[in-house]
Formats: sequence, structure tokens, C-alpha cells
Amino acid sequence: MNPITVIRERIAKFGLDGVLFNTSEVTRSFNLRYISGFSGSDATILITMSELRLFTDGRYKLQSKEECKDFQVHVTRDKIRSISNLLLRKNIKRLGLEGNRISFNLVSALQRSCRDIELVSFDRRNLDSLRIRKDRSEIEKIVCAANIASSACSDLLETSLSGFTEIEIAGRLEFLFKKRGASGESFETIVASGSRSALPHGMPTEKRVQLGELLIVDFGCMFSNYCSDETVTLVVGAPSSQQKKIHQVVYDAHQRALDCLEAGIRCCDVDAVARKTIAEAGYGQYFLHSLGHGVGLEVHEAPYLSPRSKTILEEGMVFTIEPGIYVEGFGGVRLESLVHLTASGPEILSKVSKGLISVD
Repeated sequence: MNPITVIRERIAKFGLDGVLFNTSEVTRSFNLRYISGFSGSDATILITMSELRLFTDGRYKLQSKEECKDFQVHVTRDKIRSISNLLLRKNIKRLGLEGNRISFNLVSALQRSCRDIELVSFDRRNLDSLRIRKDRSEIEKIVCAANIASSACSDLLETSLSGFTEIEIAGRLEFLFKKRGASGESFETIVASGSRSALPHGMPTEKRVQLGELLIVDFGCMFSNYCSDETVTLVVGAPSSQQKKIHQVVYDAHQRALDCLEAGIRCCDVDAVARKTIAEAGYGQYFLHSLGHGVGLEVHEAPYLSPRSKTILEEGMVFTIEPGIYVEGFGGVRLESLVHLTASGPEILSKVSKGLISVD
């Protein structure tokens, strides 16, 4: 469904006069971009039942008119004043806000300028449906991002990694993204080796990778503003029996979760399949996060494959499957694939093998 139609349904449902989305240098609204097409760093959109308006500054005068053809564009040096004047002129009394993207300063400024206005926060649940299913164009962009990232990682794995710092390895991978046409990384590349691989989000450091260590590489790039996300766990040199054992448990959990994917299954039930596999192997306490998350304009968005999520998976959703085991003092294993759910089942977009990979 058209996102503006969805927003207007929400306006009617909650008895609002309009809804406001804001993006800034500090807090970016991906919903604003999705709804309006605006790709700049500072703008506000106001949606009512009869009007679509966008407020921005002179830097984006030409860009906003090109990207946001359905919106009436206001170019202003004082965005808050322009918005407030319009709210007063249009007699807007009950205004919805994208709660997790609107700053306290913006709320305070609106309340000072429009003393009688009631501001109503839209939480994530009211907006997830906007972007949770991807159309063909979006899928094509995510596929391109995934292909670039997997290809770059495959080339990285053909080189020696022993003796290089985690930061150097991350930099080499990010260079390969750009070389293949990515606009950048979809998140800060995670490279964690040895005992540091037990950190689910271990940022790269000056630590040098040593023979015999586990090495987690969690990576993704952006293509035409859409993200990819993939994780491989490597062994530098010959794997130990314990490393083989933990990797096999995570691999089994990963495969069983993929095998159960179909439209109509609940996210929590997919999570349970992987979690049960890890628990039965005796590592349940070491699976520290949910099984996966949606990927699109953001690298973390709906749907969320967690023990608590009752969301039903549907055709057109794109999400990760990423079980992991993290043992303090020993290391960790995470295997992550990006999945597009189709009418005939899961399409795996990640291309790097999730088998046990040994590198020099």
C-alpha cells in the first residue's frame, strides 16, 4: 500500500489533524525518506488528510523539488517558525510525531510556538508496516548490496589475515566495497579475533590476528541507499576440536532456522528453532541476542526475529538469520545470512559459505 495512504489511515484512526516527520544531521528519519523521497540531511514533512508539505533550507532548494514532486516545498531559514505558523493557520490541534526520531528540542519549540497543540507520539509499532515488505525495486537494490559485500569478503578470504590488525582487515574489506560500487558501509564493520570474538559487537582494534584464533567478520555495504548484512566466522590456521564443535552447533542452528522459513510462520517460532538447537547442545546460555532483524533502508528494522516477536513473516520481507555462541575467555561464532522471503520460500542473498572456513 502507498505509504501516504497508510499514514492517512493512521491519522483517521487516532483522531489526528496531521503527522510530522523530521530528519536532521543528528537524528535521521528513514521513514521521512521512504515517504517523501527526500535524501538530504535536514527536512520536516507534514502530512494531513488533504496536504503534503516539506520544509527544508536553501541547501536543498533544487534537490527537494526534484525528489519530492508530490509535496509542496517550503524553503526557509527558520524551519520551526515556518512549521508553527502553518500549524496555527491550519488550526492543527492534535499532531502525531515520529516519537523515536523527534528531539526534545523540536518538541519544546513546537509547544512554545503553538501553546494549544497536543503532540501525540507514534511508536515504532505504528510505523513498522510502512517498510516491512519490500517491493521489486527495493529487493533489487538489496540484492546488489548483498552481492557486492559477499564478493568483497570472498576476495578478502583469499588473502592472508594472520598478523594483520583487526582495523587493517576492516579497512581492506571496506575498500573492496567501494571498489565494487558500494556507496559505503551499512554499519561499522565488526572484526573481532581470539577471545574478543566473544563480543557480539566487537569493534576492530589494533590487536593483531594470530594463528589458532577464531575471527568474526560482520559486514555490510550500501547500494542506492539500501543495506546488506552478513557475518562469517573464520579460523586462522587449523581449527581445534572445540572450535569445530561450537561452529557445528551454530551451523546446525543456522540451517534449521533457514529450513523452517515460510510465509505465515511467526518470528518467535523461527527464533525458537535456532535457540532450541543451541540449548540442546549445551550452549543455551551463550546465545546472547535474538535470531535476526529486518534489513532495508536501515540495517536494523522490522521484522525482528526475537523470542518475544509475534510478527508473522510474509512474502517480500528481507531479514537476517544470525545465531551465535559467545564464550567468555574462549571466543565466539556467529553465522549470518541475509534472506528474502518469496512465495516459494527463502532466497538466500548472502553468498559466502557458512561452513567452517580456515584462512592463513
